Amino acid sequence: MDTKDALKQKIFSQYEEWKADFDKLKAETKGAYAEGQLEASPEGKELESKMEEAREILDKIENADEKDWEELKSKAEDQLEGIKSSFEKIKENFK
Repeated sequence: MDTKDALKQKIFSQYEEWKADFDKLKAETKGAYAEGQLEASPEGKELESKMEEAREILDKIENADEKDWEELKSKAEDQLEGIKSSFEKIKENFK
């Protein structure tokens, strides 16, 4: 496996892991907060938006040529860092 494939796999795996964690946290908090559910919170909306943006970048990576790879790799890494930061903030607020 070349470096590009290994990095793609790492990025996709991290995204999928955080998406599963976010979905689990949404389910856990759904009944706990009558007015301030995770999904309706500003933090939840922000993370949901970041997850959607990351998914779009990951879709582009899937078919990227060498010319676009470096730019997309950088965007994906930045987006995943943003997701990580937002997710950690949400876990602190909703656990």
